Amino acid sequence: LILIVDGLAFGGMKYVFHLDFSQEYRQVETVDQLRFWDRWSEKVYIRYPFGLKPIEKRKDVPTKEIPALSWLDADVYDVTDSGELAAWYDWKEDAVFIGNTKGEIQETFDVIYDVQKLAFSPDGRYLLVYEIDYRGEITDDEYCYYLVIDLDEGMRYTVYSGYREWFRVYWETG
Repeated sequence: LILIVDGLAFGGMKYVFHLDFSQEYRQVETVDQLRFWDRWSEKVYIRYPFGLKPIEKRKDVPTKEIPALSWLDADVYDVTDSGELAAWYDWKEDAVFIGNTKGEIQETFDVIYDVQKLAFSPDGRYLLVYEIDYRGEITDDEYCYYLVIDLDEGMRYTVYSGYREWFRVYWETG
């Protein structure tokens, strides 16, 4: 009984305080520029060793205009660009493609879950991939993963994950 109560208490604390003890995020050099915004509380969070830590309140956060790339088809869910580099998620292929703005694919990264957001880091070295695992067909049982792909090394790092932890994520510039 004590284990059940402790488990429930920890689960509640993890959700309320945005706890995540994984340390993969340390591999991303510019993780200090990554922001997680909760629109309901209007709080902006950064990653720190125990999860997410609030740093400020904002009514809204910067949004990047979605590039209009005429060669994209209707299966593409999200697209972002950084200079001549573009990234797009094709839900039928279950993959994120990286290439140039003309549509020439340079790299492909398979994804496990549904991608909600893509965003290049300001220096163009990293690509943020926000995925949601819809575990239940009828329920709202959703687990969120915030991954960063190091485009130089081809490595993926989970910078944060949590049950129903929906954030608008972006890279702070300047």
